Amino acid sequence: MTPNPEEPPLRPRIEQLGEKAGAVVLVVAVALGLLYAMNLNEPLDLQFMAGNYEVLLEGAVLSVLVTGAAYSSGMALGFVFGWLRTSKHRIPRGLATGWVEAIRGTPLFVQLLFLYNVLLYYFPTLESRLLVTGFLALALNTSAYQAEIFRAGLQSVAAGQVDAARSIGLTYWGAMRTVILPQAIRIVVPPLTNEGISLLKASSLLFYIGVQELTYEGRILTFGGKLVETYLMVTAIYLAMTVPMSKIIAWLERRYRIPGLGIQQEVRGRPARGARSLAARVLGIDGAGLRMAALMVRRGRVLIGKPRRESRNESGMD
Repeated sequence: MTPNPEEPPLRPRIEQLGEKAGAVVLVVAVALGLLYAMNLNEPLDLQFMAGNYEVLLEGAVLSVLVTGAAYSSGMALGFVFGWLRTSKHRIPRGLATGWVEAIRGTPLFVQLLFLYNVLLYYFPTLESRLLVTGFLALALNTSAYQAEIFRAGLQSVAAGQVDAARSIGLTYWGAMRTVILPQAIRIVVPPLTNEGISLLKASSLLFYIGVQELTYEGRILTFGGKLVETYLMVTAIYLAMTVPMSKIIAWLERRYRIPGLGIQQEVRGRPARGARSLAARVLGIDGAGLRMAALMVRRGRVLIGKPRRESRNESGMD
C-alpha cells in the first residue's frame, strides 16, 4: 500500500496522542486536587449532581439549537458580505466594510442588550421574544467574523487562476463557481469551524436576558447553595460539546487540505532532523538549541584560549 504523503506518519501521531492524553490526565488531577482541598469540610454532593444533570442537559440542547441556527444564518450573511468586500465597486465594498467594522468593533453583550431593548420597544407582544433576540444577536455577530473569513479565503486564491479561467472561455460566474469557490471553501473550513466553537461558548451570554440555555439552568440550580457541584457539571458539559468539535476541526483540516499547502514537519518513520523529541516538547526544552549553545561555548573557549598562536601565524604569513 503506497503511503499518503499528506497524511502524518504514525509515530508522531502516537506521540501527539500521548501528549494530549497526558495533558488531560494532568488537568483532571489538578482539578480533582483543588476540589478535594475545597471540600475537606463539605464533600461534593454526588446525589445532587446525579439528580439535576438532566436539567442542565436540556439547557445544553437549547444552546446547541440556538447556536446552530445562528451559525447557519450568519454563514449565509457572512458569505455575501465577504464576497462584497472583494468587489471592485466602491459602494458595495464600502457598505460591507462598514457592516463588518461596526459589528466587530462592538461587544456581543452590548449588541445583545441593544437588540433586547429594540424588540421590547417595537414588538412588546412578540412570542418567544427572548429567544428571537438571542438568535439575532448571535447571527449578526458571527456574520461579521465569517465575512472576514470568507474574504480572506477568496483573496487567497491567486488572481492568475481567474485570468486563466477567463482565457479558456469561462465567464466570471463560471470561474467563481468552478475555480475560486472550490479552493476558497477548502481554505476556510478550519477557521469557520473554530468560529462555531467560539459562538457556542458565547451563547452563554444569553442567560442575562432570560434564555433558558445551559448557563441559565446552572444559575437557577445555584440558588440551592450547591455552587461547586453545579458549575462543575456546567463546565463538564461545555467541554463535552467543544472538545469533540475541536477534533472534528482537525479531521476536516486534514480531509480538505489542498495538496501542496500542508508541509509536514516529520518524515515517515521518525521525526525530521532537528525536530524536538517527546521529552523536550513536554518539558519545554529545545534539545537542538541546547546542543547549538554548547557548541558555541566550546568554540568560544578555543578562540579565547589561543589568541597569541593565531596572531603569530598571522604575523608569519605577513
